[in-house]
Amino acid sequence: MSIFRPGIGSRQLLRLRYCGTGRKCYKSVMKISLNWLTDYVELSMSAKELAERLTCAGLNCEQIIETDSDVVLDLEVTSNRPDCNGHLGVAREVAAITGARFTPPGIGELATSGKVENLARVDVLEPELCPRYTARVIRNVKVGPSPRWMVERLEAVGLRSINNVVDATNYVLMEYSQPLHSFDYDKLSEHRIVVRRAEEGEVMVSIDGTTCHLDEQMLVIADAQKAVAIAGVMGGLSTEVTESTTNVLIESAVFDAMVTRRTSRKLQLMSESNFRFERGVDPVGVNAASLRACGLILDLAGGELAGGVIDVWAKPFEPVEVSLRPERTNLLLGVDIPAGKQEAILRGLELSPRIEDGRIVCTIPPHRPDLSREVDLVEEVARMEGYDNIPVQDRVTHALRDAGGVQRTRRRTCDALRAVGFDEAITPGFIDDAEAAMFGCREAVHVDPLVRRSNNALRATLLASLLRVCKTNQDAGNGPVNLFELASVFRPPAEGQTLPSEHWEMAMVTSRNLRELRGAMEAVVAYVAPDGRLEVRPAEADGLCPTASAEVLLDGEAIGHIGIVAENVRDHYALEHAPAAATVRFDALDRHAGAKRAYRPVPRFPAVRRDLSLIVDDEVTWSRLIEVIAAVDQPMRVGVDYVTTYRGKPIAEGRKSITVTLTYRWDQGTLRSEQVDEQVDAVLSATAEKLGAEVRK
Repeated sequence: MSIFRPGIGSRQLLRLRYCGTGRKCYKSVMKISLNWLTDYVELSMSAKELAERLTCAGLNCEQIIETDSDVVLDLEVTSNRPDCNGHLGVAREVAAITGARFTPPGIGELATSGKVENLARVDVLEPELCPRYTARVIRNVKVGPSPRWMVERLEAVGLRSINNVVDATNYVLMEYSQPLHSFDYDKLSEHRIVVRRAEEGEVMVSIDGTTCHLDEQMLVIADAQKAVAIAGVMGGLSTEVTESTTNVLIESAVFDAMVTRRTSRKLQLMSESNFRFERGVDPVGVNAASLRACGLILDLAGGELAGGVIDVWAKPFEPVEVSLRPERTNLLLGVDIPAGKQEAILRGLELSPRIEDGRIVCTIPPHRPDLSREVDLVEEVARMEGYDNIPVQDRVTHALRDAGGVQRTRRRTCDALRAVGFDEAITPGFIDDAEAAMFGCREAVHVDPLVRRSNNALRATLLASLLRVCKTNQDAGNGPVNLFELASVFRPPAEGQTLPSEHWEMAMVTSRNLRELRGAMEAVVAYVAPDGRLEVRPAEADGLCPTASAEVLLDGEAIGHIGIVAENVRDHYALEHAPAAATVRFDALDRHAGAKRAYRPVPRFPAVRRDLSLIVDDEVTWSRLIEVIAAVDQPMRVGVDYVTTYRGKPIAEGRKSITVTLTYRWDQGTLRSEQVDEQVDAVLSATAEKLGAEVRK
């Protein structure tokens, strides 16, 4: 945990890139001093050539910065390469690329006095969150300014000098990519270190003066009485090293990445330390970094190092082995790299390769946790061979496969909606609790508030998102709006389950009338499930007006709802007019899909259409009228279409006029008027008998 003060030191910058697979790849900016780098590897090329070689090997150089006494490379380091957040890691890369010898800093034997076990005690109460913790004690140091050479190197990489003890730990941080922390030994109660969870309501002031309110989800370094540091993030003000410090305790440890990240985000504290712990540190290098820091402190500040080390290591490192088939490398890369050369490349990367049964078996060192699969070793060979040396073919072949059933249904659904004038929307999957409640979800599924502070409820319906889009278009003066979306929605876990219930939903919103929305839904069903029978029956639904909402059924199965948006929902989104909306469970629609339309030749003879205005009771629905007409056996009838409904004078109260269009066609010839009249009379007789319908004059 390096002492790093915001405003005094520098902060690693994060950049977001998209790799070729479309996945997000987070990269950090790492400044590398060439003067510093040459301590570990000999450079026989210009800074520009080195930058190009590193870029071709996967460490992209953003820029080269020249100072009065140094040259600094601004490198982008991907999150899977934490070893390259220090000069030693980059030096290893340079040695592997150029073939030069890598020489780590020599530590040697350090003079000691006494035993550290007699001076301090370390208790790790949370070994899962702190797999390793080491402590060393140096007495009688003289805190003061650092020598010029160290100040220049720290400034070259963006750190400002504080004092010789703190600078030594920061120096090792930028060298080994291992955060350390120096405590004022005399300010530690009982000279004791306790690694534990924070107590609920515990308060600590960090070295930058921030008052930190801690909770039980955070890991702290405490003495016998109180918390003195936030593990992996920042030290406390009460035990920081100052000019009056004479004895120091040096911490070098490993902390859990997720806990460190959550703590840092919740407290809004960012440091070079948490940046590295979040990405992972070398568990074996912890001790070497501690010794290196002690050696520097003895050189710069004097003092006496206590013999030995307090090393609490829950589970010592056990190296893993990964094997590589040379022929697999050549197949994936499309080049012919001899097995001997592949072995030499892996040896240059310190992977200790050996040949067994035609395979190259590598022992993965602790500073390369990103190497766990054969394909990872293939990538290492590709990097060192040079991505620019891998040929690019002038053609690409793909095997053609039929789209799966669900994908085909999705495509046909979208095609049908676009054809009737709807635009597809892609909206965020988060809403707030008030929106969820309006649509009947009282206990929404939430993400961790540390990850997303507001709008952190997963939507249980797509309507909330689409209505937001309606509001945006309304404010921009765009209209009318016809939108649809097909995406996942989430409901709270069912009884006996731990994971939320997830399913796909199709939602539609239109600023036009409800009739047009229903027509769009009928068009989808007609295209996706041509043999399906769509019905609509009155039913209340959350978020829709009780007097203008209905349940949608497909072949008798309830698949969704349709209606006018309720007044309280309209007011929530500040919409000038209540739009019509519909939701459909996509999995239900998909179950009815798959039927193929039979081929029908283009009709040779014209159709005959007759409009009928039938006066019926208000209780008679359109579906009931259609049912009666359909019961009349008429092979020449090819369509029944709704036109309009009228209420008012001269029609009696409690009655209404429904206008329908009957379409007839005969495939043997042109229909005569008297033939059609017979068909229409049969319909009139049936509706009069079963519905009491009268023809409107």
